Amino acid sequence: MAEYEDRIIHDVDGIEEYDNPMPGWLSAILWGSILFSVLYLMYYALAFGDGWKDSRARAEALGRRALVQAHFDANPLVPPSREGLLAGAADPAVLDAGRERFLKTCASCHGEQAQGLIGPNLCDGHWLHGGDVLSIFGTVAKGVPAKGMPPWGRALPPEDLAALVSFIRSLQGSNPPDAKAPEGQPVAAEPVPGA
Repeated sequence: MAEYEDRIIHDVDGIEEYDNPMPGWLSAILWGSILFSVLYLMYYALAFGDGWKDSRARAEALGRRALVQAHFDANPLVPPSREGLLAGAADPAVLDAGRERFLKTCASCHGEQAQGLIGPNLCDGHWLHGGDVLSIFGTVAKGVPAKGMPPWGRALPPEDLAALVSFIRSLQGSNPPDAKAPEGQPVAAEPVPGA
C-alpha cells in the first residue's frame, strides 16, 4: 500500500480514492478527435472545402433543371397524328428504325420479340394502358413510373419515338414463342392502311 499513498486524494469512511491518470494513448485519441472536429468544421462547414463546392454545384443543377423544365413547358410533346403512326406501321423504313430503337431501349424489359419479360407482352391484343396508337404513344412518352417504365418522350427524338410506336403497333397479333400471358384489357387492333 505504501506505493499508492502518494496518489490518495480522498479517504472517506475507510474507502480510498486514487488519482489514476488517463493512459497516454487514450488522451492522444481524445485530443486528436477534438482537433480533427475543429479542422473538419472549418474546412467543410464554413465553406472552405469541397462541401461548399458540392452545394454550389447542386444549386446550379437545380437551376439547370428549372431551365430544362421551362423549356419542356414552352415546348410540349405533341404526338404525331393517328394516321401518321398507323401509316408508319406499314412503312419498312419506319419499321426498321423502330425495331432498332426497340432493341436499344425496350427489349431489356419487353423481350427482343416483345413477348414480355419484366414488362408486359406487346404482341397480344391485351393492353394495360390502352392499345390504340395514341395511347401507346402516351405510355411510351410519359412512361409508367409506378411500374418501373421510364418516360422516353424527352429522351428520344420525336421521329424515333414515332417509329418506335409504329413498330410496336406492327407487332400486334405476331404471337412470338414463349410469350408472357396476356395482361390488361383486350383492345381491337386498329387497321393499318395499305397492310
